[in-house]
Order: sequence, then structure tokens, then C-alpha cells
Amino acid sequence: MSVVPSHTSGSTFVSRHFSHKGGGKGDGSGAGDSGEGCSGESKMHHKMKAIAYARLKNDYPEATIELESELEGRIPDVLLEFPEPRDPFGKGIAVEAQYRNKGKDKEAVIEHYLDREYSVAWLEEDDFASHDVDLSGIQSVWPYALPSREGREGYPGVTQWLWQEKNPTVEREIPIPADYWMSYDKSGEWVTVAEQSVKKRGSARISKTPDGHLTFSLGKAKRLGKGESLSVQVTPNDVRKLRSFAGELGQKAFGEGRPSPRECDSEWHELSKKWLEGSPTVTAWITAALPNPHDSDVVVTLWKKQEETERVSMKVQPYAADNLRYLALLLDRAFEIEGGESSEVFSEV
Repeated sequence: MSVVPSHTSGSTFVSRHFSHKGGGKGDGSGAGDSGEGCSGESKMHHKMKAIAYARLKNDYPEATIELESELEGRIPDVLLEFPEPRDPFGKGIAVEAQYRNKGKDKEAVIEHYLDREYSVAWLEEDDFASHDVDLSGIQSVWPYALPSREGREGYPGVTQWLWQEKNPTVEREIPIPADYWMSYDKSGEWVTVAEQSVKKRGSARISKTPDGHLTFSLGKAKRLGKGESLSVQVTPNDVRKLRSFAGELGQKAFGEGRPSPRECDSEWHELSKKWLEGSPTVTAWITAALPNPHDSDVVVTLWKKQEETERVSMKVQPYAADNLRYLALLLDRAFEIEGGESSEVFSEV
């Protein structure tokens, strides 16, 4: 007899086996057909182990592979061990080659190996073909023998404790001294108190004039670096009006209260209009309208009339309602601080 090393024939793997010379007969199991001189396990079982051993040796040349090496109380037919655990097979692969032996508790055997971080190749006679074996059905350690990564179930108590949030977020309102607010009152300068976006490259702003008045303005950028804006003086009573305007903008322009096209005027259907007190010599108001009932765009316009009527109009985004409501809140705080009656102020400008 001679030894034929493991090799591939075309796309087929051929495990290491014996070849009989001079017309002798053999089945590739390491013994003749008669089985003379062989005792113990069957020739077929021995052949199955030999093929599995050869295939693993070919696929994982860096691993240590032994026949019938004990693994903490059980003896797999072939045991492969990696130098270092690897995904997805863990520490190695335990092979159980089953030939006419139905007495083993399959589930208990597999659980034994998985608990020790070894994957399992449970091979039946049908998995073998000539000198090759199908190892595609290896039951790997990961993810079967590890706890689920979803949630905390299955992990040790100390691991779950470590996952707990140790520094929960704390929110608190910090009063800013009125002296700090007054430091923005720079003689001869306009000071921006707060600004909120109502569209891309368009915003609403609260400012303080050089003579100490608070103003509300709308402004937008235009091409070539130019811009357009309009400011009107406001009073404490205008806070409520701006808050109401923001609420109607959110409901009637972007919410469930928006009218259907047949309920709208053919052009510039008005959704909300609020008169601002401002200066006694100036008439000011703010409106929200639909230019075309079939058009989804909403246009907000700030108007100012003294001798002539001025206005700034812009198409706004849905977030404009919330941002204008927040700006009204900041304006209210600004008036309270100016009057010296507030014990709390906005923490973000």
C-alpha cells in the first residue's frame, strides 16, 4: 500500500488515503476490504474520521488537529484547536462522525462543546462523498452559544449594572444677572438679542436699538451678497400677538387647520394677521398667506407704514412656527429684564 496525500482533483477535494498496489483491494479506510488485522470501530467510521481530519488539516493548516482527543469529559472523533479563538468558530471545532450509532444524545453533546466555546460538526454518512466531506453545516459558537446582543437579557448582573446610565442628563434654568444683560447695551450700536431661522437664509430677530427700544425684524439674504430686512418697534403687548401669530401659523399653514383649495381665495388667501402696537407714529402688522390655494408655499410678510408702506416677504418652512413661538418667549424675557421685574431669564439666546 502507498499513501496518497490530500489534494484537489479539478474542483473536488480528495482527502489523504491509502492506495493498494499490485491489484490489491481497499476502501480507502486504511485497511483492506476483509478488515483483517483491524479491530474496534468499523472501517466506515474510521474512514469518515480520516476524511474529516484530512479536510480540516487542508482548510486550517495553522490549527492543531487530533483524533479522539478528550475535551473535558467527552472525546470527539476529531478535535481542531486554533492558536487564538476566532469568529465564528471560537476556540476550535469538535467533529462527531456518526455511522450507525443512534445512541448518542445529540443535543447534550452539542451543548457540551458549545458551552466550552467550541463549534460542532455533526457529520452523518450522507455528508461524505468518496474522499471528501461537506463541512458547511458546522454549528458555530457565535452567535448560538452567546447571549443575545439585543437588550440586556442573558448578560451577567455586573455587565447589566455597568450598562446603566451613571450620569443622567440634568436640565435646569440658570438665571442670568440683569447686569450681564445690560452689558449688551452699547451706546450707538444695534445689539442682536435673539435670532431664529424661518427658512433657508431667512430669519426673525429681536434687537435693541441705541436708544434702548426693542425691535422685531424679518430679514433674508439675496443674490450677490445683498440682503433685505425690515424692523418695527415692539411693546410688551406685542409678545402675546407674536405668540398667537406663531400658533396660527403652525395650525392653519402647516397643521390640520389648513383650509382646502376650494375654501381659499383665488389669490393671496390670508391665514393670519396680527397688528403690532410698536411706535405711536408707525402702523405695523404681520401676516401669513397662501399666494395660490393650490401652492403649498406659505408666505410671511412684515408690514410697516409711516408715510409710505414698506414690507418684507418670504416663503417660510414648517419649523418657522416653533421658532417664532420661541422668539416671542425670548422677547417676553427681554421686556421683563428691561423692567427689572424678572427673576428668571432665558438661558439660550
